[in-house]
Amino acid sequence: FHSQSMDAGLMTARRVSVASLVRLLGAWRAVAGAPAYARLADALRLLILDGRLALGVVLPGERELAEGLEVSRTTVTSAMAR
Repeated sequence: FHSQSMDAGLMTARRVSVASLVRLLGAWRAVAGAPAYARLADALRLLILDGRLALGVVLPGERELAEGLEVSRTTVTSAMAR
């Protein structure tokens, strides 16, 4: 994670790097039977629910995340829409 910083007296949101998010997601593809976007959405939701990914953290952009996870941008977009 990148730390919070002060910018002109305003707190900016924490950002998570692609590498950190990929590491946190672990074996998200291992769940059989569901489409990749649904598995990714569920894995991200679980990271938030169990506290490993804080509410309000800024995720990497769709293109960057898709590249890091080695999936299509459509998969990432569909997961984020869930």
